[in-house]
Amino acid sequence: MKIRICFSKTEAGRYLSHLDLARTMERCLRRIKAPLAFSEGFNPHPRLSFASALAVGTTGRREYLDVELAERVAVDVFSRSLEKAFPPALAFVAAEEIMKGGRSLSAVVNLAVYRISAVIRPGDEKAVADGIASVLAAGEVWRKPKEKPGKKPTPAREVRDLIHRIEIVGTEPTAAGVMMLEMELKMKPEGQLRPQELWEMIATAGGFEMVPLLDVCRMALYILQDGKTFEPMEGVADSCVENC
Repeated sequence: MKIRICFSKTEAGRYLSHLDLARTMERCLRRIKAPLAFSEGFNPHPRLSFASALAVGTTGRREYLDVELAERVAVDVFSRSLEKAFPPALAFVAAEEIMKGGRSLSAVVNLAVYRISAVIRPGDEKAVADGIASVLAAGEVWRKPKEKPGKKPTPAREVRDLIHRIEIVGTEPTAAGVMMLEMELKMKPEGQLRPQELWEMIATAGGFEMVPLLDVCRMALYILQDGKTFEPMEGVADSCVENC
């Protein structure tokens, strides 16, 4: 039996790493005595599959996890027990049984919606809007090369195909205004674009001083196919899963 869980990573869990999150989720499942199915080999581990890792410092409204069980359970009882077992860092949203044998979450979820907020200087509203328009109108958008100590440098890459939508969704008219942007970013096997990287690109294109983001939240994850979006909890969008 396989169950898909939708959960939130709350403000209290903002600085959990993906490994910490996985360990926390496993402890919660063990706490409710879920009959977990395990992998084979010398180091068996529970069959858990997340849709996508969430970066440290980023919260998530609708994150997804597939759990494979060795025995059948009542989903409603499982859901109530798991909700009570979650620590403040996590919040239960929903759970449903899915078909076994389908493609993994990470193979079908290919669109992420982020909401970011940043303090901008008075008068920079137009510069931000111009930067967004410039990025969306560009035929090519290049991500800067990355260098990390002890690791092979990541070369610059053209990433315009990863940017699906950018929109200003709110501005607080104060001396130091807080602007909120919503971004839809495609997720591909060869790589993803971080909201912080896109914010830097917008600042460069708009000609304003980039400031660190106040908040980054992944609002939702979707399956994007033929211009339509499906929620992973929509019966797993079985036809989409087969054809994605």
